[in-house]
Amino acid sequence: MIERLLRKYAPVRLDVDVAHLAEGDRRALRLLAESAAWIDRIYWKQRSEGGLRLRERLGRSQKPMARHLQRLLEINFGPWDTLNDDRPFWGHRKRPLGGDLYPPDLGRDELKLYVTRHPEQQQSILSHTTLVRRQGDRLIAIPYQRAYADELSHVAAGLRAAADAATHAAFRAFLRARAKDLVSGELRESDTLWIGAAESPIDIAIGPYEVYDDALMGLKTSYEATVMVRHPLTERIRRFETVVPELERTLPGVVAPASSKRRIALGVYDVVVAAGMSAMGSKTVAATLPNDEHVRTDIGSRLLLYRNVITAKFQAIVRPMAEQVLSANQRGLVSEDAFVFHTALHELAHAVSACFVQNNGSAADGTINEALRERYATIEECRADLMGLVFLDLLARRGELPAGMEAEAAVTFIVSSMRTLRFGAGDDYSRGAAIILSHLLKRKSVVPGPDGGLVVDVGGVYAGGAELARTIQNVASRGDYEAAGQLIAELGGVPPAIQRALPRVTDIPVDIDFVFDDESL
Repeated sequence: MIERLLRKYAPVRLDVDVAHLAEGDRRALRLLAESAAWIDRIYWKQRSEGGLRLRERLGRSQKPMARHLQRLLEINFGPWDTLNDDRPFWGHRKRPLGGDLYPPDLGRDELKLYVTRHPEQQQSILSHTTLVRRQGDRLIAIPYQRAYADELSHVAAGLRAAADAATHAAFRAFLRARAKDLVSGELRESDTLWIGAAESPIDIAIGPYEVYDDALMGLKTSYEATVMVRHPLTERIRRFETVVPELERTLPGVVAPASSKRRIALGVYDVVVAAGMSAMGSKTVAATLPNDEHVRTDIGSRLLLYRNVITAKFQAIVRPMAEQVLSANQRGLVSEDAFVFHTALHELAHAVSACFVQNNGSAADGTINEALRERYATIEECRADLMGLVFLDLLARRGELPAGMEAEAAVTFIVSSMRTLRFGAGDDYSRGAAIILSHLLKRKSVVPGPDGGLVVDVGGVYAGGAELARTIQNVASRGDYEAAGQLIAELGGVPPAIQRALPRVTDIPVDIDFVFDDESL
């Protein structure tokens, strides 16, 4: 079974061209990679400390099966298959909904009741950056910076050393501030400086960012680190920055940003090293950071497209899937450029969407994340996918995209959504893709063709996407927890037409496994 599960991942060597970098930046990259290794250790503790101990025991064995099991543990950061609803592949213990972020026996109802009865603890218990533990009959909150103090001290030392070597002044300032902030737990100063360091030839996104691992409450963030080299394609993609004001006006239910000085910086990067959550399970092709709602609303965001990861997934998965699931006359429309454009606009949708619940046309006190809780990630990823389609349609009509890109993007989007479905019913991206595909199939924007492959109605995909986008945007803007649950329940399953097509792709990898080339640094 272990070898079969490993075959779900296509090993990909993420070679990166660093020859053009100054010697100081190459030295800084090596130091940043060393810092990222400590983030790996923190993330193991957040997801599965028992899995970490098992991995260390297996590392002392020379048996081939032990090596295979060790690699599968490393991919999943624990003994649960992330591409199959976190079912255990070693042992029989189910993964707790909150991993090791909460006591394993703590249920959602008990936690809600506790904070209701102890309102003085609500802020600390429900913080994005605290662990929850039992202490007798009480729950206590342990700040991340205290729980992971040893690892974070090593991370900070590496960031300070990298700052001494790096050539870009704003990036050096960010690294020194981030070193201080990770240890103190107050991240806002360095988040702000990072947005101003977008022109650096090298980069790192490092910290507790995403809430996907917290299936209990959808609140606790997980640590990750991505070390990057800026790619020349940045200049090609950056023209999307100029249409941000119009894109914001296109979003239904969005309140104007609090600050006219807010910056949204798009960049294309080659990933040198990924660690923590960004290296776990299905690998991300892009990110919009930071996730602090106040920083994103008042200061701005960085949109990171991972070129070498996008290329690897397209070549190993998207293109082969298209040959199997599409009707023959549409297979040629699937393109890597279309994959890149929608990915960029998906991330742009994250960046320009409102972060706070809307109340009678103005922002209320609570965030959408807090209102939607464990349903937030599914709704947010679905919303960004749909808004990416809306934006593509707008840009195509304005002549901002290459000729033919509108059709390529619609067809490529359907194949990519089917790719995402294979991450499993428990995955937030997968549930979001299922909602979209269910809607498009119901309105016959995607239908089975005479040769057994799927036929995509390009105009229908954009019209259906805009229709569903308005619905899901309103659910998110209102912070409507019940409506979000109803939407997921009604449309979140895999549609029968897609279920019939998926057996054709069983021999195609579900995702990729990073193979890093240390010598390239």
